[in-house]
Amino acid sequence: MKISRRTMLSRSFYMLIGSFFIPMNTTFATGRTKHLSKGLNLIHKVLSRPLDIGISHLDKCLSYKEVDMENHDGFKDYIGSLAMVFNGHHHGEDEILFPTFEKKIKDVDFSKLKKQHEELHPLIEQIKIRVDIDSPSIEDYQEIQSLLKETKALWIKHRDEEEQIVELDMEPILSTKEQIELSDRLSKHGQSMSEPANLILPFLIYNLEGSDRDEFTNDMPWILKKFVVPIIWKSKWEKMKPFLLA
Repeated sequence: MKISRRTMLSRSFYMLIGSFFIPMNTTFATGRTKHLSKGLNLIHKVLSRPLDIGISHLDKCLSYKEVDMENHDGFKDYIGSLAMVFNGHHHGEDEILFPTFEKKIKDVDFSKLKKQHEELHPLIEQIKIRVDIDSPSIEDYQEIQSLLKETKALWIKHRDEEEQIVELDMEPILSTKEQIELSDRLSKHGQSMSEPANLILPFLIYNLEGSDRDEFTNDMPWILKKFVVPIIWKSKWEKMKPFLLA
């Protein structure tokens, strides 16, 4: 059966989205290496940068006591994409990653990380709701900034603790086969949590730079990363450009 180019691109996109936690690349064949922690580090960078950018943007607006209406639609898309990726990444951990290790490690306790998820997500949702208005006021911006700062403080603590647990306790016990199977499950999960593609994929790619971006996009078809995203989809994500590394 012949597969259309559109279908191939769609599958490639969903594989990349599924790598919210584990990058899909051929180096799995080399044996037990730090794929799990490297993938976690990459997506954590994608999630960390927007918090800094959002706070910086609002700092500037508040210093001038002026709402940036020219870039507000882009800011809405940017924060909305952050919320989508945040939710997708943590949902994959709660539903797939943590249960996988709870079955493998006796008496493992992820309650602290899960509790941190529960604390973070209402904040992210509140930020998204407060940004998603057509005519924000300076008071709205002040509230959003306060929520972003509160989220960042909780996020940094959660991020650092999780990365340490994954690298030191979780990663060493996975075989190559188990890594591939876990990656496949996360990939399928990512497919259900990744809309709209024309905002989420640019958000993921353009919040990374240099070798991090190269690694994250390593298995993407050339036509997707060099043509579809930067050219065909540009009109969809271009409003976010002031906040991206594009």
